[in-house]
Amino acid sequence: MLAIAVGIIFLVLAAHSKTEAAVKDFQVSTQTWNTVDVMVGDTGYLRPQTENLKDPLGQPVQIASWVYSSHDPSVVAVDGDGCYQALQMGSSEVSIQGYSSSGMLLFYATCTIQVSVDMSGVTLEKNNLTGYLCGESQFSENIQILSSIVLNEENSEFTYSSTNPDMSVGCSLKDNVLIIESGSEGKAVLRVTINGKVFEVPITITRLEITKRSYVGSKGKTFHLRIKGTREKVVWSSSNPKVVKVARSGNVRMRRNGNAVITAEVAGHKLGCAVSVISSKLLKVVKRAKYIGANWKYSQPKRMQNGYYDCSALVWKSYSRMGKKFGMANYAPVAADLAKWCKKHGKVLTKSYTTQHIQKMKFQPGDLMFETGQDNGRYKGIYHVEMFVGYAVAYYDQKGKPVLNELWAARPEGCYGGGHLMERP
Repeated sequence: MLAIAVGIIFLVLAAHSKTEAAVKDFQVSTQTWNTVDVMVGDTGYLRPQTENLKDPLGQPVQIASWVYSSHDPSVVAVDGDGCYQALQMGSSEVSIQGYSSSGMLLFYATCTIQVSVDMSGVTLEKNNLTGYLCGESQFSENIQILSSIVLNEENSEFTYSSTNPDMSVGCSLKDNVLIIESGSEGKAVLRVTINGKVFEVPITITRLEITKRSYVGSKGKTFHLRIKGTREKVVWSSSNPKVVKVARSGNVRMRRNGNAVITAEVAGHKLGCAVSVISSKLLKVVKRAKYIGANWKYSQPKRMQNGYYDCSALVWKSYSRMGKKFGMANYAPVAADLAKWCKKHGKVLTKSYTTQHIQKMKFQPGDLMFETGQDNGRYKGIYHVEMFVGYAVAYYDQKGKPVLNELWAARPEGCYGGGHLMERP
């Protein structure tokens, strides 16, 4: 009876280079079982040993046909002639069967092929990273891996860790590229392990900040902007130089009433300041409203006392600075009566403002927002008023355009977001 066992494989031709795919042929017998190691990209032939093969009667046998099969062809592929190719990291058993012309199984062996990646010559294009964060952006940078074998997370053993647990750092491996991301500033050493080889990458990330994201002033006045967190060259520009002009030094001059965004470009990032130019009289109104909203206490019963306010009293007390009292010399009207007065003496800017009104800077500081729709028997069911006091640059989108938030005298930045009546006294 033919002895059927698991085969031993003998290396015949070794690799010519540690970093290049090698041709490796193996002889396979039906004596013992073993596991052999090859590298991704290696190829060669599995050659069954049949010199001393005999049938149960002790007579030499002739193999008429061979059948080769791989348990996991995504790791090791093998064709009908016994030519294998190591495709990716992993392990696969290759079975070899030889049959007589009558279909009798005369030869059988199972060969376990362990596939790994030769990392001895693999290096990184860069050994450290420095970068910046600003606004809501994330730091993201790629490091090319110099390898003749394409490495990714699917075909490699890949892990990473950071020496700074307080710093958010992420890393992924795709087609010979390390993609490193972070949402926080700081210093850390990123330890990346690929197929047992450790790479250490020091990372330094600094947050860029502009000294002002919002400014409201009057014609002829100036102020200065600068970028904190870098000494690299800053390029300044204005979205409307006729309204606001900026010099190379970051000095800003307000030339005429209107709105504009000052943009600073530095180290591949953009930061900005939204500037509104209004009359000196209206500027006093806006400053007063911001002061009241930030420092006084909200109280409807005490709304007319010094140090207290409610929504309509804030507007009335602020506009009193320029002599505008909405028809009541000594007492603030309710929000609905403020809106009715604005409709009669000013103009309705929009019945329902949207984010586009903000992004296109259609309003000026001092404009009023009214919430409507309550069943209170008042004009348009108005129950609340807020004073718009300017714009702030939140961040820049992927197209490099500034994204603005609206500012209010007594509400957080970006509050409301649209859907309410806007009027100008």
